[in-house]
Amino acid sequence: MSSAAFNLRRYGPSSSVDRHDVAQWVVPLQGELAFELEGRGSRLDVLQGVFVAPHAGHAQTATANDRFLIVDCPSAMFDDDTLERLNGHPTLALPAAVRAMAQRLAALPGEAVEERIVERELPVLMQAFSLAGTATRLQAVCARIAQAPGQEWPVARIAEAVGVSGSRLHALFQQAFELSPQAWLSGCRLRWSRAQLVESDASIAEIAQRAGYSEQSALTRALRREWGMTPAEYRRVHRAPAGVWVKSSVPHCP
Repeated sequence: MSSAAFNLRRYGPSSSVDRHDVAQWVVPLQGELAFELEGRGSRLDVLQGVFVAPHAGHAQTATANDRFLIVDCPSAMFDDDTLERLNGHPTLALPAAVRAMAQRLAALPGEAVEERIVERELPVLMQAFSLAGTATRLQAVCARIAQAPGQEWPVARIAEAVGVSGSRLHALFQQAFELSPQAWLSGCRLRWSRAQLVESDASIAEIAQRAGYSEQSALTRALRREWGMTPAEYRRVHRAPAGVWVKSSVPHCP
């Protein structure tokens, strides 16, 4: 491959391990994806994607009605430092510019995106994840939050991790994600809770408590608002025999 390729794709309920000689971004447009990359599990949704380095083994399992933007890029398009940085932290908080780009492409007919459109949109993706991108500065703290969303994450703690004031932190999150730090945290807590509903036998009350919700009803309200179902309904639907999930290895929250 000498140039980038954009494709709109749906995944089935399970897949075997795949490897390819190009770098790849997976950007969810609809639904969610349990994704395993070189033995490390993560869960992807419209706020969180993944970068797959060339030759990295990966497998995935999607929910019903899923859709994803897949961007394949030859490794020659990256300098060594960028490849190393993205490969070191492959699960990515998706910047607002990338989410908007993906939604523009989702409205196109067919699966393969025309080359002229790729040429127009690829710089959006490359700039968003460049070293100079605002979101790049926040990726490390977003990863920390995603690993332990049930911990206390007041704005002061997040700001200290980034090395800025609270007001500056709000400005950076708005610029990068068009979300406040606490809205990002809420998304992480709900993502972690969904994984636990599918992959663990813990009670809904226990999952809510460990995810950092004040009470079970708070988790119920969040899940119903974002996914249109209660935790019990979500667990029943996604544990159905047709929806066998790759284990996402989501860490336990203290």
